[in-house]
Amino acid sequence: MNRTVRMITIGILVLAVVIGCSSNPENSNRRMSQGARAVPVEVKKAAQEEFSVQLALSGRLEAIQQVDITSKATGRVSQVLVKVGDQVKSGQAIAILEGQELQIQMQKAQASMLSAQAKYAEATKGVEEETLAQTANSLADLQNKENAARVDLERAETLFKEGAISTAEVEKARLALATATTNLENQKQKAKQEKKGPTKEELDTANAQLKQSEADYALSQLNVTNLTIKAPIDGVIGSLAVTVGDQLSNNGVVAQVVNMKTMKVTAKTSEGQVGQFEPGQTVTVKIPSAKLTVTGKITSVSPIADASKSYPIEIEVDNTEMRAKSGMVASIEVKGNPHQAIVVPREAVITKAESSYVFVVEDNKAKQVTVTTGESDGTKIEILSGLQGGESVVVQGQNTLTANSTVAVIDPNQAKEGQGKKAWPRPEPSAAPKG
Repeated sequence: MNRTVRMITIGILVLAVVIGCSSNPENSNRRMSQGARAVPVEVKKAAQEEFSVQLALSGRLEAIQQVDITSKATGRVSQVLVKVGDQVKSGQAIAILEGQELQIQMQKAQASMLSAQAKYAEATKGVEEETLAQTANSLADLQNKENAARVDLERAETLFKEGAISTAEVEKARLALATATTNLENQKQKAKQEKKGPTKEELDTANAQLKQSEADYALSQLNVTNLTIKAPIDGVIGSLAVTVGDQLSNNGVVAQVVNMKTMKVTAKTSEGQVGQFEPGQTVTVKIPSAKLTVTGKITSVSPIADASKSYPIEIEVDNTEMRAKSGMVASIEVKGNPHQAIVVPREAVITKAESSYVFVVEDNKAKQVTVTTGESDGTKIEILSGLQGGESVVVQGQNTLTANSTVAVIDPNQAKEGQGKKAWPRPEPSAAPKG
């Protein structure tokens, strides 16, 4: 009984001591301070430095030239002289068509041209002396015949008056004189023309006939030449569309030739990146499937965005060894233009909805600052507005902060001590109750 009363008395005294300690202002302030302790964070300075990013684009390789070889003639294919994959030179024969009819037409055109050339030469050089002499002899002979016919008519008229001949015989003599006179006059005109030479009209006619015949012959030659279908450029035969015996029409596709010694890549860049590219700029082009890395040169940058709001860029790539093939995927890497910029570690920037912000430590408080970001190289990010440079930006612990949180800046090197032991500030030990 006395033991039980003693234990109750001790309990009451302990409870009084505890209540007394709880009402101590020092212990109350200690607990409040412990409940609102600072959030440990790491910081880095927002630095102004020369900054550039490694831009990466992708596209597919294409031949710099890809041309359909078409027929300029109609006919049956008699020979195919190449196969897919063959390298060809510009002007090399690819296929030949049958063309006996065109060959005959060319021969006829050639004969007509030779005849026209002879006539033109005769018209331009004038009449030879021998021809002039022959004309003069003919003229004298016709003059004699005309004189004889006139004498015969006079005799016939005398005999008619004497009643020795009939009227019909007189008329016959008159007709003979008229014919002889006409022949004589024609020969005189001929002799006169031969002495004067050809007229302008005669020369123009001869010249026109010559030119027409030459054009007909040239056309017939072209038709025969077109029976041989040739490669228009240097390259590789990419496909064949005909075999021996096929009937080919005018403009029918025979084959496709591609120039693969120089390839091109068409890539697309964004509005924010297009300013980093310009014609003549060199870039690194990687072709993984060919295990090939080469230097390319930008040949064009489109000033107009396409339907996807991207700007097409064309890059030429040397492929002299023919290792790259059309259609292979290529990646383009280029270092952007270096420029002065304020940068922070990429992880410092928090993006929510359409806004981005960072926490800046001032007087042990976390100040939330809205920023506008630019390019990122994967490690750092450019700050276009919001920071001036030199601010202490939170890079670890920022995801647990709110505006104006109390923070404790720690040395990041302490985190490496103790094989993984955290070096965050420890809460102060509770004070032993007094009394």
